[in-house]
Amino acid sequence: MNFFTTKLLLPLVILGLAGCQNSHLTPSKKALSSSKEIEKRSPLVVVGGELNYDLKNSIHNNFRLYGIKMNPQNNTIIAYGDSSTIAVYNSNLEYLGGVESKNDEIKAIDISSDGNFLACGGDDGHIEIWNLDNYQLMHRMKNGSDTLAIAFSSDGKKLASAGEDNVINIWNVRVGEQIAQLQGHTDDVTQLSFIDHDRKIVSGSNDKKIKIWDVTKKQELYSYLAPSNKYGDIKDIKSFDDYSVIALTEVETATGNRRKRNGPPVWKYTLKFKDNKGNLLYEFNEHQAPITDIAVAPSRNYMASTSEDKTVRLWDLEKKKLITNIVLKDRGESVTINKSGHLLAVVEGKKTIKLFNISNAYAPQTDKRATSSSTHASSSLYRKQHAIVIGVNNYKRSDIPRLHNAVEDARSVAETLRKKGFSVIELYNENATKDRILDALKEVKQHAISKDSTLFYFAGHGDGVSGNHNVREGYILPYEFNSDLNNPNPDVMYYDKSAISISSLIMYARDTKAKHIGIILDSCFSGLAMESKYAKKSLSSSDFKTIDQVTYDAPTRSIRIKPATVSSSSNSQNVYQELLNKKSINILTAGDDQPVSDGSNHSPFTQGLLTALNSSNSQSGYIRFTTLAEYIKRYVKEKTNNKQTPQYKNDSVEKGDFIFKIN
Repeated sequence: MNFFTTKLLLPLVILGLAGCQNSHLTPSKKALSSSKEIEKRSPLVVVGGELNYDLKNSIHNNFRLYGIKMNPQNNTIIAYGDSSTIAVYNSNLEYLGGVESKNDEIKAIDISSDGNFLACGGDDGHIEIWNLDNYQLMHRMKNGSDTLAIAFSSDGKKLASAGEDNVINIWNVRVGEQIAQLQGHTDDVTQLSFIDHDRKIVSGSNDKKIKIWDVTKKQELYSYLAPSNKYGDIKDIKSFDDYSVIALTEVETATGNRRKRNGPPVWKYTLKFKDNKGNLLYEFNEHQAPITDIAVAPSRNYMASTSEDKTVRLWDLEKKKLITNIVLKDRGESVTINKSGHLLAVVEGKKTIKLFNISNAYAPQTDKRATSSSTHASSSLYRKQHAIVIGVNNYKRSDIPRLHNAVEDARSVAETLRKKGFSVIELYNENATKDRILDALKEVKQHAISKDSTLFYFAGHGDGVSGNHNVREGYILPYEFNSDLNNPNPDVMYYDKSAISISSLIMYARDTKAKHIGIILDSCFSGLAMESKYAKKSLSSSDFKTIDQVTYDAPTRSIRIKPATVSSSSNSQNVYQELLNKKSINILTAGDDQPVSDGSNHSPFTQGLLTALNSSNSQSGYIRFTTLAEYIKRYVKEKTNNKQTPQYKNDSVEKGDFIFKIN
């Protein structure tokens, strides 16, 4: 449309208590079996910088807790603290059993990335490695002092430990032998992480320094003071190849502020992101009391922090901002996030564990009837069908003309797609921001595989911009669009930060793994997609004209779609299978390089789309996107007296085609 117009807890019998080094508690067979559930969910995507949370369960532990970890493979929760017992809970916080250490107090644990091994250390100066498949003790190694930090390498072959003797020991996990020792810190070493394909270790200490070590050469590479002054303390560190997240308690500088110099210390509690040489990248400073723990989702798109201010704060790492606060009844002591990012567990106070579901605020919605095993199998030729549907009537800028039907058009399209088995992300009006649209595209791209189809539909304002050398580019306008259309940047690729170029949608489509992609734009000037520098020439589908087609019904003087039936014995089966096996990017727009009509109930373009997909007059069967486009083109031209001409392109070199089910 033209810019200018128109979210049994049962006590189990614990068996196998033994003496000496092999003393342990073994969960029952039932518990052991239930602990082997595999985490299958795809990584959680943060859409528009928003996440939802809800409390799944809460449990009171029988000893004081220092921390918790979640097994990356089966979501079991491992809790440790002021006890020789390491408690094991399933993903519903049902107690599975415990591991009995020779340490009277467990001060640090880690779980290998494959979920097979648990390492722990505490107050007796020994490190223990346990097999989590059978809960048997594998090795017990002397560490030299109380253990305060433990970390597995990413491949699970090495283990680093450190503590009150200021040194870092590196162990061979398979044989339980020390292979290296790193010295250089002048106080307790409290944090450890392997980085750079396990070739380096990052350590944090009460000497207030972060050090980076070469594991192979057994030498220090870099060292820097973590706090901004000598009064600061390191509370926690999470390190990656390119940066570390450091939780700090610092005294705010009083330079130039007489009131601060003369008064009591002003404390600040920050999460600082620093590169491996100590340069500050950015920081979060919303906590109101000391930060106690950090957990980063394995996908690294969001993180959580606990604090004595009785909150768990969730942070968007891509947009570098606070997402939301989870308010607790007592101070937060520790936090952990599961492999997919959908579960978060926190220690509240001294003995309470709370488990939260974390969800995408704009999660895809499906029609359960359409996606049932029997119905879905017969209604789709794809493994999964993903869709993003966007409609904007009202824009943030009051001078942008209000549309009447864009949202209703989009809702009707979303409903139709859900009935056909699509999983649909819907964004309307103020929710249809550029960030949310791009994040939705990212989510679909992340989840879609080669056996899937994806569809993007937009109804709202669009515009075309002229650049140098007669170059034209089309844009769709998100809710918060804010630009002077009369004075655009002549470089059309960088026209406006608040709009989305149609070229970028085509680039996205070419980059996704989905075999078939459809882009449907009901907006003005969307036909410029046909001129995009990223689009290819249209391809003829003449080889397949006889399998499904648009026909003219003389008695009713109307155009209709004649779908193809597909059976194991029909020729259409082979043709459709050929189309399904080949990549296709189908682009359908409401018009050419021109304004398009908003219509009175639905726009002519979307009405044609809905009529084609829902028509009760049509036979049941399958149609290609190419046939759908031909029908809509003829429908719209007839309804607008040839004033509006939809455009279609199959932007693919493989000659595949998107396939729809017609009821």
